[in-house]
Order: sequence, then C-alpha cells, then structure tokens
Amino acid sequence: MFFDIFTSFQTVHLFPVFTVLLIILFFIYYLRVIRPKKGTTEWIDMEIKKTPGAFLVSRYNMAKNDILPLVLISAVFLFLGIFDLGGTGEVDVLREIALRDEMHSLITLERNDELVHDADIARLDELRIHTANDNHMNYLYFDEVFFVRTAVEHIEHLSIFEWTHPPLGKDIIAASIHIFGMSPLGWRMLGAISGVLMLIVMYIFLKNMFGKTSIATCGTLLFGFEFMRFVMSRIGTVDTFVILFILTSFFFMYRYITTDGDAKFRESLLPLALSGLFFGLSFSVKWIGFYAGAGLLVIYIIRQVKLYIYYKDNKKKGFAEYFTKTILFSFLFFVIVPLIVYYVSYIPYGHSHGMSVRGGMLWAPSFFEIFINNQVSMFTYHAGLEAEHPFTSVWWQWIFNIRPILFVWDRTHDGTRAAFGSFGNPVIWWGGLVAIIVMCVRAFIKRDDRSLFIVIGYLCGLLPWVAVTRILFAYHYFPSSLFLTLALCHVFNAILNRKKPLSKPAVYGFTAFAGLIFALFYPSLSGMFMPDWYFENFVRWLPSWPF
Repeated sequence: MFFDIFTSFQTVHLFPVFTVLLIILFFIYYLRVIRPKKGTTEWIDMEIKKTPGAFLVSRYNMAKNDILPLVLISAVFLFLGIFDLGGTGEVDVLREIALRDEMHSLITLERNDELVHDADIARLDELRIHTANDNHMNYLYFDEVFFVRTAVEHIEHLSIFEWTHPPLGKDIIAASIHIFGMSPLGWRMLGAISGVLMLIVMYIFLKNMFGKTSIATCGTLLFGFEFMRFVMSRIGTVDTFVILFILTSFFFMYRYITTDGDAKFRESLLPLALSGLFFGLSFSVKWIGFYAGAGLLVIYIIRQVKLYIYYKDNKKKGFAEYFTKTILFSFLFFVIVPLIVYYVSYIPYGHSHGMSVRGGMLWAPSFFEIFINNQVSMFTYHAGLEAEHPFTSVWWQWIFNIRPILFVWDRTHDGTRAAFGSFGNPVIWWGGLVAIIVMCVRAFIKRDDRSLFIVIGYLCGLLPWVAVTRILFAYHYFPSSLFLTLALCHVFNAILNRKKPLSKPAVYGFTAFAGLIFALFYPSLSGMFMPDWYFENFVRWLPSWPF
C-alpha cells in the first residue's frame, strides 16, 4: 500500500504539502511570539479588559499614509479584474453564425446542406470573421445564462425567466448593460467593479479594526489574492453584489459597536443606519443576506448588554432613554428600510405585467400579489429542490477547500484548454481556518471581543448550511470566507505588536506566499487557454479538484 501511494505521488502534490508545512510553521511562530516574556508582568496586562462600554477595542481612523497603498491595490486589482473580461461587441442582434466542433474547429456548411436554407446562407457566408480567439469569455457561461437573460428581460419589460432569487442583483446587471453595452464586458463590468469595491471596504475595515497601515495593506492584498473573490467578480452573476453588501453591513456594524459608551446618541445613528441599509440590499440580492442579518443581530444584542453594564458600573443615568431610542431607530433601519428596498426591487416584475410606477404600480393590489407569490415560489423552490450536479459539495468540504465547482472546461484544437471555477486560495483558506480556531480560543477563553466579532461573522455564514440537505456548492462559503481574512489579520496584528526580529518577515512572507500562489493559478482563474502540463503539474493539487 505504501508503495502504491509513493508511486502515485506526483510533483504537483508537493505544492499542498509545502503550503501546509509553511502554515504550520507560521502558527508555531505565532504561538511562540505571543507568550508573555519571562520575568515580566506582561501576562497581567494581557488579562486587563480595555475600553469598557464599547463592544471592542478602540476604533482607529484612516490617515494620509493609507491613500497610496489603497489606490495602488485598487488600481492593480481593477486591471486584473477587467483584463480579458470579454468582448465589447454588441450581441443583441444576430448578424453572423458559426458552428464549431468540440475542438473549436469551424464547421463549414454548404448551400445544399440539409441544415441550411437560402434564408440562412447570408448569416453563414463570412466564417473568416470568426477568429480562433472566440472562447467562453465571449459567451454566456455557467449561471450567466439565467441572470444575464433575466437582466435583459428587466430592461425590455419582458416576462421574468429567473425568479429563484430576489431581483436586485439582476437589476444591477441590467444597469451594467445599460452603462457598458449588451456585451460580455458590459454584463460583467459592474461585478468586476464590485470586486474592487470589496477591497476598498476591506482596507478601511482593517484599518479601523487594527490601526496599522501594514495590517490593512497585507489583509487587503490577501483578500485580493483570494481565488473566489477574483473568479466570482468576473462572471455575470449576482454573488459578488450580495457579498459586497454583507461585508459593508458588517463594516458599519463594527463602526456602530465601537462608538464610545459616552458618545451622544446621534453619533451612533449613521453607522447603524448604513449597516441596516446594506443588510437590506444584501437579502434583496440573495436570501443568504438573512444569514448575515442573524450575525448582525447577535453582535447588536451583545453591544446593548455591554452598554447596560457600562452604564451600571459607572452609575450613569439615561440608559433606558438611550435604549428605547436605539430600539426604535433599529426597527426603522433594519426592518422598515430593508423591506422598502426589497419591495421596490420588484419594479421590473410590475413592468413585465404592463404596470408603471407613475401608474401607481407600487400601491396596486395586483403588484403586491405578484410580490407575495414570488416569495412563496422562491421558498417552495429552495425548500424542495431535488437535483444532481457533478460538482456539488457540503459545508465540511468547503472549510478544507476540497471540492471546487467548475464553471468552464473548454478545449481547443491545438491541445490547450481552459478550466476554472470557484474555490479558495489554499494559503488563505487553510491558514484562515487555523486562524478561526485561534479566534474561537481567544473569544471564549481569553474573552477577546474583537475575536468574538470575527467568529460570529464567520459562523453566521456557515452554520445555516450544516442542516441543509439540498445540493450546495463551494461559493456558498463565500460569505464566511470574508472573515478568514479578518482572522488572519488578527493573527498578523498580534505578531507585529510583539515587535520581534522575525515579526515583519513572518507577516509579509505569509502575504507574499499567498500572492505567489495567486500568480501560479492566475492563468486558470482568468480563463486562459493553457497546455495540459500546466494543469497537471501546477493546478490540480488535490484529486478532487476537477481541472
């Protein structure tokens, strides 16, 4: 048996072994560096609770020296996100037709062919304009066939084809088509831009949380190197939008709960309102936004409890008034406003039935009936979905990055192929999983509030899927993967705070290694056609990776 394993071992298997080894060494160093110095009272300082009245430690503000790294990172990943994103030619009118075989070779049809009529020959007589570069990036692929089609139906006020998710994500794709044209580049552009907006939010989030430009830079680079963020932002589906809104809702909730306990009531209103707004936007794209809402609610409740204790311990008056006003405004921000956003997103459904906003669509009983019927249909569909798929996976496979979902597998006549899908950067997902375990220890044993925030965010995106029996895919882990970056940055922060000789090399080296793996996988992630040896020797790290 050992001989069989040894003989089946290939060069490509060295990559995961080396990656796991480096992650282990990194966390061994972390555990060593955070230990209190011998002969000192550091352990006492580590146990002292700081910033009473706030949920977490102090919030740090952006500074001038954050502008350059934020701009550079955004510019680089914007370029990578839109590079070779798809053609710009309008595809709303059928002008010429070409047929290709499974090897991408053109099939020539003659006038006397049974498949060809005189009316068709005008669209089949210019095969020379179809270049060998035509590939999946210039066509609809994976779930684009549902979402882009429905976005066009929103524009044209036609009957809605894809109704299994709320309309807002398809409204955004429709806006992208309006702005950038009915082309592959056009229907994907706002998704690519949303992928960069995630990086901007993440940078500010990390700077607010840890107060270090180095941590914000390394963490944002990690998130930029994340495979799933990159791939999902380059496809014309709605997942990028919901993740952007979930991330932003947690960002503003963080700003709310780090408001000083002595601050005036109105100072907490804006972040609370924006957190509620982006929560509403998230579930108006996909119902997984409700899972994020559960995490926000837990954090919100803990904040109120801690604030009550702060008032009581400091013998401050006025908590009842403060709490009453907070509850009332929270109901407005997290219930009324999100429901309005959700309801208004259904305007295209009314248009498809000949209604108009000026004609009183939003108040019409028939529109409300359409709205309610879709809620019932969506719930019935997702609750009773029974289907099979070759790349389905379950929650425990996600956390170990075992089973990607393949979006495209395309081979050409010259022997090259493109194969890409949705999964995680192994450095970030495997290292992040260890960091999440560290966060659990710190949250529940060390009573570290910042770690607790990260753990709540991670689990609210993962736990709901544990009990789900319908088919699931790796991209359902996307919301939880946001908090892998935050967890790793918490570890980075602890290491840098110790100011050891190897602290900076450890943090910068981990980040650079994640970037190196991203570069290694980039041809696959971006849909480039590569020879078989590339996939066999560099990409297929695990037997379950279908490349």
